[in-house]
Amino acid sequence: KGYFPEDWVSYTCTRFVTSASLGWNVVYFGTTGGIIQYNCMENEWADPITTSNGLPSNEIWRIAVNTEDDAIWIETPFGVSSYNSAFQEWSSETEFPEYLNRSDLNKYPDFQLFHLDIGYHFSQDIGGTYMVDPEFREYRVKAAVEDRWNHLWVGSFGYGVADIYLPSGFVTLMPFGLYQDNINAIYFDDDDIWFGGEPFGASQNAITMWDRRDGTWRYFEGRYNDWISSDNVSDITGDDNFIFFATDYGLVKYYKHEEKFRSFTRPLGLRSTELYSLYLEDSLLFMGGSGTIDVLLIPKDSIFALRTPDLMFGKVYAMSHIGDNFWVGTDYGVYRFDKRSFKWSRFNIPSGYLGGAVWQFLEGTSGDIWFAGSDGIVHLDSDLIEIESFLTRHDLKESMPHRIALADNLLWVGTDKGILRYNRLTKNWLSYDMSDGLIDNYVNDLKLEKDYIWFATQRGVTRFYWNNPLRIRNK
Repeated sequence: KGYFPEDWVSYTCTRFVTSASLGWNVVYFGTTGGIIQYNCMENEWADPITTSNGLPSNEIWRIAVNTEDDAIWIETPFGVSSYNSAFQEWSSETEFPEYLNRSDLNKYPDFQLFHLDIGYHFSQDIGGTYMVDPEFREYRVKAAVEDRWNHLWVGSFGYGVADIYLPSGFVTLMPFGLYQDNINAIYFDDDDIWFGGEPFGASQNAITMWDRRDGTWRYFEGRYNDWISSDNVSDITGDDNFIFFATDYGLVKYYKHEEKFRSFTRPLGLRSTELYSLYLEDSLLFMGGSGTIDVLLIPKDSIFALRTPDLMFGKVYAMSHIGDNFWVGTDYGVYRFDKRSFKWSRFNIPSGYLGGAVWQFLEGTSGDIWFAGSDGIVHLDSDLIEIESFLTRHDLKESMPHRIALADNLLWVGTDKGILRYNRLTKNWLSYDMSDGLIDNYVNDLKLEKDYIWFATQRGVTRFYWNNPLRIRNK
């Protein structure tokens, strides 16, 4: 479709390594979430390869590289494919070239001689080699390849990649990617990106943090940290000192300088155990729950209730202070608190398009307000007069607008059926979905980052280089 390889990049759960192979300068790991690649010459992770880049499937059964032409071969549930670097595309093949298979796992029969971080160790039995973490969870070592710089690259099923420097025997753990695929919220803290979501079924879960300065990924698991009440996250916000997570069991607060957590639940003043939204304003953190809004006074870590007499909010999905009003988006429409009259009231417009669930507010450049909800997208001017509306049934073609963002004259809409982009000058719509490069069509969250836009989905996170100046096509 005229895209460049760097236009669509997706990050998934790549902890489960199935195979590994060595190219000229890159070691490739096949995982259950695509291909991850480490550049040995530059000592850094390269962008992962997923269905966003043409893979037939993210479930890689095995991978191999032809050292003559550096071509990549993979086997997936959809058959065998190879990568043509000249055309930058994947092609179907009839069979996997067995002669390319390579494994250095059996060259080192005693992995227990290698030196892991404190709390980790290798164990071996008749079933194979395992890496064991401080919680005594075992991860089967599935692949190992040795490069020409005396590094043994090991892939485990569940903990990802480890780098063993053979002359010393020291092991560096190198996890990469999301802990789980279903992401509800993205938060940018300078070069750190926080991802929060929830697992499907009984899968394991964690809060993921990616430090883009050094390329490291960290996971914070609630079940092994007594200070994290839950790692099932619905919203994230923060400031210079703290990161806050709305979870299904209260508020989780991360102290950035001390690198520690604290949780706030009912015994500490929260009226609703399950939180759906957060709004930070100066030293106050507003927390939206089931029919409640509680406020954390950040310097004192004390909670007080925001009284909303005689109003039935339902779930509180969004909060924002715009103009003289404090806006609240709920299951049952929009409410506002007027600072001039000090009164709460339910807010609607003559068309009635704000009567359903409202999930997000967005302030424009001239005091105007955008609303995204079950009925569609509504745009009001600074006097709260309706300017334009895009209805779910008609204008959005039955796509539910979960999140919106503005980039100059472009309105981005993340929906349950992909992405929509509205040009406010030309009045034209463009749509994007998995056929373009999105990892999944169900978008939970979106965030703009200059020339890039990030989409959180049920199957991972996609970064789209929407303003690539080299791309001729408007898409």
